[in-house]
Amino acid sequence: MASVLSTGWRQRVFRAMACTAMAATLVSTAARADEIVQIEELPVTAADLTALDNMRGLIDSALGYIGVPYRFGGSSPSAGFDCSGLVNYVYRKTFGLVLPRTARDLATTGSPVADVALLLPGDLVFFNTRGFLNSHVGIYLGDFKFIHAPRTGSTVRISDLRNAYFKARFNGARRIDTERSSR
Repeated sequence: MASVLSTGWRQRVFRAMACTAMAATLVSTAARADEIVQIEELPVTAADLTALDNMRGLIDSALGYIGVPYRFGGSSPSAGFDCSGLVNYVYRKTFGLVLPRTARDLATTGSPVADVALLLPGDLVFFNTRGFLNSHVGIYLGDFKFIHAPRTGSTVRISDLRNAYFKARFNGARRIDTERSSR
């Protein structure tokens, strides 16, 4: 399955991850475009870089399941995945974490991410796709992309948060503490 995704795209994802970790925050000092924009560097700690490296494994694992068929209640590559099954499988395989089984329960796990601009690769993104909050979940990859198992008749794929469908249904995001002791 991994061959479905080009090495170049994987490199762009990893480059975006590194840029996110060492990114600068643009703080506009005025409403007019011709005025100065200040750049404020964010501090990057050794723990941040370790977490970034750990997320590379998670992202690489998730990308390996592109093309696996959707199956309601599915939680393995051989049986197929539903959205939360994919998240659970990848986090368990990469970090040994046992997460809640449903998207709704996953939406109460970890820490909230206040804004899309603050998303980091590995964060969970939630959507209202079935008429109730947090009915769908995916794993954020960077560059507004996320991987998910969308619906019956489809396969695990990458989608864009800026897509009108997902933008209108976005419910928020959570960051999972991969160092927690529930392994």
